[in-house]
Amino acid sequence: MSTEFSFDYGAMKPVSMDDMEEIQRSLALSGYPSCEYSFPNLYIWAEVYGTVRSFFNGHLYVHMPSVDELLFPCGEKPVPVRELAAVSRELRAHSFSGTIAHVPPSYIATHPELREYFEPVPMGAENDEYIYLTRSLAELPGGKLSKKRNLISQFERNYDSFELKRIEKEDFRTVISLTEHWRLEHLDDTRVENERRAINRALEHYGQLGFDGLMLLAGGELKAYAVFSRLTFNSCTVQFEKADLDCKGASQVITNQTAKHLLNRYEFINREQDLGIPGLRHAKQSYMPVLMLRDYYLRPRAD
Repeated sequence: MSTEFSFDYGAMKPVSMDDMEEIQRSLALSGYPSCEYSFPNLYIWAEVYGTVRSFFNGHLYVHMPSVDELLFPCGEKPVPVRELAAVSRELRAHSFSGTIAHVPPSYIATHPELREYFEPVPMGAENDEYIYLTRSLAELPGGKLSKKRNLISQFERNYDSFELKRIEKEDFRTVISLTEHWRLEHLDDTRVENERRAINRALEHYGQLGFDGLMLLAGGELKAYAVFSRLTFNSCTVQFEKADLDCKGASQVITNQTAKHLLNRYEFINREQDLGIPGLRHAKQSYMPVLMLRDYYLRPRAD
C-alpha cells in the first residue's frame, strides 16, 4: 500500500484543551455547519465517548470509540476517496466498523467513485440538526409561532419582575442545580447522565472554550438557562437549554431571549438534534427551522 494512505489508528491521541487552536483551524477551514464540528462539543463530550483525534494528509480525523463513530474528516481540501478507504480499513483492523459518519450529501454527489468502497446510507432523522434564522427565533413572526408569543406573554404577566442575566462563574452552582433537578426526573436514561457529565465539563472550562450563556430568573429562582458558542462565522450552536417544566413559558422565553442576544452576531442558530425523543422533536419542529441538516454514513463494502 502507498505510504500516502498508511493511516495508523494507534497514533490517535485523546482530544485535550492543548489541541484547541489546531483543531479549530481545521474546523474553520472546512466551515461545516454541523454541531459535531465544534471544538467545544468535541471536548466536553470527549470524556463520555473516549474521543481521539489525528491529523493525516492535512485532514483532521476524530473517532469516538464508545459509539464507534468516525467523523467525516475536515481540512482545507476535500479528502480523496482512497484516503477514506484506507482509514476505514485501518479502523476495521482494530475491530471497529470503519463506518464514516456525518458525510455531507455534496461530497457523495461529487465523488461517485466512493461507491467502489462504501455504501452511502442516510444517518436517520434522530441525527438531523435543526437550523433556524436567528431573526425568526427573536421575532417569532406569523400565525404558526403565535402560541410561542402567547406563552411568553403569559410568563411575563405571571412574573413581572423576571430577570435575564449572562451566566458568570459565580452562577455555575445555580445552573447545575437546575440541571440536577431535571436529571432526577430522567434517571432511567443514560443519555441524561452523559449530558450531566458534558455540562459539568463545559462549566469547568467555560471561558477557555468560548461559551456564553443566559439565565432566566423569576421570584429569585432559576427558571431556565441556555449555553451556546460560535460554530462558524455566521452561526452558533446551542449546546444546552434547560427549563423548569412546571413554569409555563420559561422554555419559550429562554429560546426567544437567546436569539435576541445573538441577533446582531449570527445569522443562524443550530439547536442540534432531537435524538429521536418525541417531545424534543415536536418542540424543535414547532419553531419552524429554515434548514434540516441531513448527513450520511459511509459504510464500507466487503473487501
